[in-house]
Amino acid sequence: MTLGEKLKKARINKNFTQEYLAEVLNVSQKTYSNFENDKSKPDFHQVEDIAKVLEVSVLDFLSGDNITINSTNGDHSGFIYQNQLPEKLIEQYEQRLKDKDTEIAYLKQLLDKKKI
Repeated sequence: MTLGEKLKKARINKNFTQEYLAEVLNVSQKTYSNFENDKSKPDFHQVEDIAKVLEVSVLDFLSGDNITINSTNGDHSGFIYQNQLPEKLIEQYEQRLKDKDTEIAYLKQLLDKKKI
């Protein structure tokens, strides 16, 4: 399943319009339509924003080839991803975690200096 197909499936599952998501992303409806039709790709931050609005993990959009809705109890908010994450994506997330750890350590140092 392509990224565009995943975006469309998740959007329809939430009963959102393309116009609504385009407004949230601050892009035109045509641009958002191009995302769903795989004519263009959203950047990573846009994928993060879409995932947040649709209440799914960004990994659901970026991992594997398939995404299925877990509908055992009628609740369509849970997604199951089928394949393993690409190594590049794992590396990017590991780097972001390291960067956040570094930033947290720096902020803690600043707080400790103010206490003195």
